[in-house]
Amino acid sequence: MIDSIKREAESRGIKRLCHFTPSRNLVHILTGGVGILATKNLQETERGVFTQTDLERLDRHEGYICCSIQYPNAWYFDKAKSKDILFQDWVVLLINPKYLWMSGTLFCPRNAASGYGRGIIEGEQGFKAIFADAITGAYGKTRQRSMNHLPCSPTDDQAEVLIPDTIGISDILAIAVLSETQARNEAVRLNYVGIPEDKYKFVLAPDLFDKHKLSNLIRSGKQPDEIPWTVREE
Repeated sequence: MIDSIKREAESRGIKRLCHFTPSRNLVHILTGGVGILATKNLQETERGVFTQTDLERLDRHEGYICCSIQYPNAWYFDKAKSKDILFQDWVVLLINPKYLWMSGTLFCPRNAASGYGRGIIEGEQGFKAIFADAITGAYGKTRQRSMNHLPCSPTDDQAEVLIPDTIGISDILAIAVLSETQARNEAVRLNYVGIPEDKYKFVLAPDLFDKHKLSNLIRSGKQPDEIPWTVREE
């Protein structure tokens, strides 16, 4: 454990990590008994469930799970969704932030796939690099960090955290979805395979699925709208 990262994360108000995945993967993740697995840890039968977007690892770190701090990398999220024309529903898994200060976690101040992972750094140095005043990211564009920027959010929207091997199923804090209709559908599917409707928290968070709106909110110091949802409210 790296205590300096833990202290910095807490001072910035970081409450979670995010990992997005197609909705059709959700049942498999939650019924597997383990949690979220790195690409190289997936069995052949499991690989058949996941999309090519999940399995493609241009960062050359197949033993790690890609996450982001506080909010999803909505730009890559949008790109990934556009590649899957059959399955349009996606979810954002909200994850315990403790993985930030666990040994072996890696950080990249921009999209980790850029330069085939050459910008990935380990430890406190890597964590602090994510919050630099200025970062040169995609297309050579420099992202500046203003005084209004949410302290919990990286300077570049596409900054990534790479977690080794596995994210435990008990560390999935909530499931963020686009709409109330989707929340209802996901709850029904989970209940059908024996997962109680109230086992996981659902959050209605349409702003997390809109790259332009999410980026603008973060840079203006405003938190995206997130509304807890439960079956009992129906």
